[in-house]
Amino acid sequence: MSNFPHKVDFKAKQAEFSAYIRNPTTNPRPTDVDPKRMQMYRELFFNNVEGFLASNFPVLKQILNDSQWQQLAQDFFANHHSSTPYFSEIPEEFILYLQNERVEIPGDYPFMLELAHYEWVEMALSISQDSLPNILVEQSIQLTQHISLSPLCWLLAYQYPVHKISPDYLPTEPPAQASYLVVYRNAEDLVKFVELSPMSFYLLQTLQDKELGSVNDFLATVLSGQLNDSHQDSALEALQQFMDKQIVLAVA
Repeated sequence: MSNFPHKVDFKAKQAEFSAYIRNPTTNPRPTDVDPKRMQMYRELFFNNVEGFLASNFPVLKQILNDSQWQQLAQDFFANHHSSTPYFSEIPEEFILYLQNERVEIPGDYPFMLELAHYEWVEMALSISQDSLPNILVEQSIQLTQHISLSPLCWLLAYQYPVHKISPDYLPTEPPAQASYLVVYRNAEDLVKFVELSPMSFYLLQTLQDKELGSVNDFLATVLSGQLNDSHQDSALEALQQFMDKQIVLAVA
């Protein structure tokens, strides 16, 4: 007879442990671990995740009552299997959960995914490893100057005006016109949002989607598209404002 203790299946034990940590209401507690210790482990894991969600999605947390927020955080914790071990990527995993896994329940707002994405963008851009290229500082826009969209600039279009959502403004239907925004990080590493008109969004989207050279090339493209010659002055004015904010860059 062997004197060695019974061999433990560590993978099975790990799966049993993690299943209980995720959702103790549907998974049995490991019998060989003290109940108080398991409760401590579970609270530690869940509180870390919930705290990270709360700090990255403050508006979403604010518009939900405590019960709704706890249910949302617990459902994410129990049912979403993250593809990354990094806490800094939990917000992006939460977006994926809302987009692909969240089963809508009474009390869920129709704009919840868009609001969460809007809140995530600020954090994502603040830690982006992209950087601004060498840029030319111009006093005024030059028609022969080459321009490009900043690599630290994201164009956003939402059905709901997520930048206005608050406990006092919780729309149940999307307005007739979408909300257009641009978020950017400037040379001082400050992340800022600007609300756009449909025309301004079109200008930036054109610059983003097409390989353009000079300001003249850009004007020729947009004025032969959705705009006409009567919009040239307003297009140039908008372009100058975007350059002043480092959304559009004058490049060498």
